[in-house]
Amino acid sequence: MYNYNHLYYFYVTVKSGGFTSAAKHLRISQPSLSSQIKVLEEALDIKLFNKVGRNNKLTPEGSVVYGFCRQMFELAEEMKELISKDIPHASRRIYIGVSYEVANSFVVEVVSLFLKKFGDRLRPKVMMVSGDHDQLVEQLRFREIDAIVSNFPMTSLDLKNLEKRSIPVDLIYAAPKKLPRSIKQTNLASAIKALSKDGVAQWVMPPPRFKLRSETDQFFEKNLMKGRLVFESDTVESLIRSIVDNFGIGFLPSIYVPNEIADKSLNRFGPKKGFWQHQLYLACHSQNRNDHLINTLTLSFKEVNPT
Repeated sequence: MYNYNHLYYFYVTVKSGGFTSAAKHLRISQPSLSSQIKVLEEALDIKLFNKVGRNNKLTPEGSVVYGFCRQMFELAEEMKELISKDIPHASRRIYIGVSYEVANSFVVEVVSLFLKKFGDRLRPKVMMVSGDHDQLVEQLRFREIDAIVSNFPMTSLDLKNLEKRSIPVDLIYAAPKKLPRSIKQTNLASAIKALSKDGVAQWVMPPPRFKLRSETDQFFEKNLMKGRLVFESDTVESLIRSIVDNFGIGFLPSIYVPNEIADKSLNRFGPKKGFWQHQLYLACHSQNRNDHLINTLTLSFKEVNPT
């Protein structure tokens, strides 16, 4: 009898594309994973991988074994899905992965609309999990989470993009600051000049690796804009707080700051469609695309309106 764990480790190694990513996913060391695969090879009396340069390539025998492992573990996933569909919503959990680049306040609004669609006794349990995009994609591929909210679309065939939102990006600034009424919503240069200290704009921005930062940098270059970077953070909420505290101004999707605008701690400036459109995506595993909870979450994702 073959060790079930060894077969699963082999399955994960092939599916995740290598020993490094598989060891990270399985939360074990790479030497330990290699040792487990070696034990499986000895039990099967075959070689599963060949070393090709720096990569490990499946042998013909390894491909056959992977085919059986894939059937076995995907069948187990289908069984889990079928059983979960018949379980009352109140006893189900839905795990939502949220990219670090997305404001939690937006996802909380989505979840709030989602939960309101169920009665008190039928509401499912929601778990929000934060992570970088690649980490969440891996978790979704192995169905450790049910859905992802991210700035990037899914590109794998086993993952499904459910909905895309185009969100206006506005110039956001602290409410105590006032802009002359004569400045039109399209006159960005005049607005920045009025909001600048000693003629130098003070900017709050996400780090360079963020999609919103690359969009902002492109907008700066296109419009020959300058200024001083005074605060940079990979936490969206801290960017919002720094603008509320009047450390600087920044470009943010308007949908990220509805409460701050409503309570007049922040103001926004820009045309109706924003200075540009920032995309947000909701995705799930392809095998879950017809799940009622996922469909309800998709509807809620669509219903959250910009301020």
